[in-house]
Amino acid sequence: FAVSAQDISERRRAELELQAQTEALAAQAGRDPLTGLANRALLEAPLRASLARGARTGGSTAILFLDLDGFKEVNDRYGHAVGDDVLRGVAEQLVGVVRPSDTVARLGGDEFVVLVESATPAAVAALLPRIQSAVTRPLLVAGCQSSVGVSVGVAISQQGEHDPAALIDAADKQMYAAKRAR
Repeated sequence: FAVSAQDISERRRAELELQAQTEALAAQAGRDPLTGLANRALLEAPLRASLARGARTGGSTAILFLDLDGFKEVNDRYGHAVGDDVLRGVAEQLVGVVRPSDTVARLGGDEFVVLVESATPAAVAALLPRIQSAVTRPLLVAGCQSSVGVSVGVAISQQGEHDPAALIDAADKQMYAAKRAR
């Protein structure tokens, strides 16, 4: 009769640590590292789900595409560290004015998207001035008062629309039209 015993607690600890690191990396992969907001990849799942729900229920999904006006000047005048702080401040302001069910994402540079689920034109019209006011509110960053403007394009899904990229592209085009109209 022979018995063999082996302590596997160290191996199990290493497996649990690896699992935790894998989960952390997966969570970070969908987040903008500067602002902590969703990135384009993470935005896609809730956008697809919202469009699918809208197709079933007759509801609409809105995309608000935001581009900061004057952000390059902030970077040029105060440096990229201040510019990064401005982006973080804008992100916080945006999260503060939307509903918990809405998704705010940073696509890169100075471009942000707000996904508004169960959107009506009236609800979007009411949200726009709140967003514009929040984004253009001066921020005190590193002892410097800094402010940016914002151009916003809006696209609201039509019945049965299923293509997230098409909705984002439509909002992007509307944003450029708004920027040109300034």
